[in-house]
Amino acid sequence: MVVLACGLFLTPLIYPTISAYSAVLASQQSETSPLEALLQAGDELWKQVLQSALPKHIFGVSAAEQSNAWAMAIARLLQRLKLSRPRDMLAMAIPVLRHLPQRDPIEEIELLPASDPPIPPLVPMLEDEVSAQASAHGLLRTPQILIYQTHNTESYQPTSGKSHVYGDPEQTVVKVGARLAEELIDRGAAVTHSRADNVRNAFSYSYSQSLQTISAELEKNPSLEYVFDIHRDAVPRSVTTTVIQGQSVARVYFVIGSNQKLGHPNWRKNLEFAQALHNKLEELYPGLSRGILVRENTRFNQHVRDNAVLIEIGGDKNTMDEALRTTRFLADGIIAVIADQQKAER
Repeated sequence: MVVLACGLFLTPLIYPTISAYSAVLASQQSETSPLEALLQAGDELWKQVLQSALPKHIFGVSAAEQSNAWAMAIARLLQRLKLSRPRDMLAMAIPVLRHLPQRDPIEEIELLPASDPPIPPLVPMLEDEVSAQASAHGLLRTPQILIYQTHNTESYQPTSGKSHVYGDPEQTVVKVGARLAEELIDRGAAVTHSRADNVRNAFSYSYSQSLQTISAELEKNPSLEYVFDIHRDAVPRSVTTTVIQGQSVARVYFVIGSNQKLGHPNWRKNLEFAQALHNKLEELYPGLSRGILVRENTRFNQHVRDNAVLIEIGGDKNTMDEALRTTRFLADGIIAVIADQQKAER
């Protein structure tokens, strides 16, 4: 009986564990470091262990499936108890898990609201007279860009003294988003930068809140075509730092959500845009981009536009100055990709 019980408990773990080991081996054949691959595989392990015990339709359901009152009742209860992450649920039964190191909440499963706010469709801008700055950077028309920060409390520990700062945006990724906006404006773009507080002391609701933020901004200006969510990562400094033009800078990482069940059928267009950004940065500033991470369990609100991407700028072990320096190089890559898109449309 003991052997049988152990077998029943370990069976759901065997495949994910093999997958984790395989991910590390696969990383040796790609640009992904073994550490990053192990962290990503670890996330999948938590998810698969939990899904082996709970009904599958609680996670990754479509809008139609969410009408199931029983499933939604459980989902809402989990949110209220701040148990929307698999790790938190498991920690209730295995207390030792509460004391183990963990990644930032950005990499965890987050439950979405029962209904999405309306997303205004894109209204293309009429041909306009571009500025001298825009022409100098190869733009044929003024790109309309929205920048916001879902996890607006994320900060840079060497500068702020902590990994999250509440109530002072100048110490967080909000300042980095503002600097990126300035750099893009200097290159001829029209940029809306939202400083909205999407965390409100509850990470579990941050993506739901930022979706409201995005919807409101698109309602004001439906011509916003490019949507950037600025974050910072939480992996070792050696992974998130490089030297460009003799300066220490924070590396960037593009994150794409691919969950079609969450009403995100066009996610490959986001991926195509992220790939173009990565390729352009490799051309202009080799080593600045860490590449692209595709997450299958969420959409990161990228369903709102085809050119929407989550951008990690550095990690919590970088300084604010390193992240701010990166915005100049990142803006060069963004504008160059948009210019290429505009030329291809002609």
